[in-house]
Amino acid sequence: MKLNSTIKAGQALGIIGGIIAVIGLVLYLDLEGDGAMDSLGTAALMLLVMCLSFALAGAFGMHGQWNWNLLMFMNFLTLGVIAGATAAQYFELWFGCVEFVCIALICVISYSKDGKLWTAEPHEA
Repeated sequence: MKLNSTIKAGQALGIIGGIIAVIGLVLYLDLEGDGAMDSLGTAALMLLVMCLSFALAGAFGMHGQWNWNLLMFMNFLTLGVIAGATAAQYFELWFGCVEFVCIALICVISYSKDGKLWTAEPHEA
């Protein structure tokens, strides 16, 4: 299967989700203040979301080796981490909503016909 615009959009959304997580980490982390150790859990969750977002972007890469079931599992795992961290107030509401929408769009792309074909067939440049 050739790389089409739907697959490119999945890659782009994964990269954007990772970059947003890095920006959220930079804006949140306060090492100069009194609560430096209090922010460690939030920083770890933001780094986890960053890694999962970049992993989802890699699943849409030319050499991605995930099957469709693993891709959907990773989508919902990432959505669960974001929703749980937002509900537990580790993430601010705006940050959680932006990340959730970004990963939800990746989930929609993964569920599309092109997403299913991308994980099932060999890839061409």
